[in-house]
Amino acid sequence: MQRLGLAILGCGWIARRHAAAACVLRRDVVLSFASRDPANAEFYRKRFGGAAAFGSYEAALRAPEVDAVVICTPHDRHEEAAVLAAAHGKHILVEKPIARRLEEADRMIQAAKAAGVALMVAENFRFMPAFRRVRRYLAEGWVGAVRQIQISAQGLGNPRGWRLDPGQMGGGVLIDGGIHYVDLLLQWGGEVKRLYALSPPKASSALSGEDTLSFLAQLTGGAVGFLSNSLAAPGMPRVQWSSISGGEGAVFVDHHGRFLYVRSRRGRRIHLFRKDRRGHTAMLREFVDAVRAERPPEMAGAEGRRDLAVVLAAYRSLATGKPVEVEP
Repeated sequence: MQRLGLAILGCGWIARRHAAAACVLRRDVVLSFASRDPANAEFYRKRFGGAAAFGSYEAALRAPEVDAVVICTPHDRHEEAAVLAAAHGKHILVEKPIARRLEEADRMIQAAKAAGVALMVAENFRFMPAFRRVRRYLAEGWVGAVRQIQISAQGLGNPRGWRLDPGQMGGGVLIDGGIHYVDLLLQWGGEVKRLYALSPPKASSALSGEDTLSFLAQLTGGAVGFLSNSLAAPGMPRVQWSSISGGEGAVFVDHHGRFLYVRSRRGRRIHLFRKDRRGHTAMLREFVDAVRAERPPEMAGAEGRRDLAVVLAAYRSLATGKPVEVEP
């Protein structure tokens, strides 16, 4: 079977994760890199054994040997890169969040649909083995009807570069790293109907958006979800976990995907995970398989839009000081 020509657009930190995953799938992928800095693209090509280096995104999109792209640009450039990729007939894997605004996400989804190309959001948490095992336990009824979900990811971060620009980011901690946990909440509890968000006074002077945000959510089916995310919480332990409780038991899972503990009326289970803990290889495998089979990928554009809608609802709640409905 012919290998998929995959170009990574943008050679920043996250591009390393995608490149490493592509190296695992060398039998299926021919890797190349594109950057506005040709020297940077060439550096990544040599480091990861890529086939080509392009000095612009447009050059990569014009290349006939490129079938698909991974968009690793700042948030404000996702729409432009995705629409351009669709216009050139390239399949698209775009870093989360899908965009800064729902209107941007809608234009990306429409462009991919019109061009007949795949659009997938690189939400690696969806593919982490520990979190996928949680979904199995929930589906098999070990917890029973979900009643409460608690997700608290707290630590100390040092955002730099474009993440200090509110226009490029589209917000603060929640739209960036926090959207991972939003996706988990939706996977485990269903749609968010209403939420109420709060944020304490900022502790980080560098981050232009919020450095901490917490919200309480009413989920479909009656469950209650609590999510708190912070980059301004010094002294917090690196080992943190989320919990899901229901009428039959509870699940506890490490945020880094290292362990999972289930305590239920059915019994107790402990799982440790080592292989592809962050899910990047499984995520790229799904993208490649979806392109080859000409089917919608898991974590398609509409799923990324759903996550973004919850983030933007939290921002509306912060601005108004009131509970808000999530845009369907």
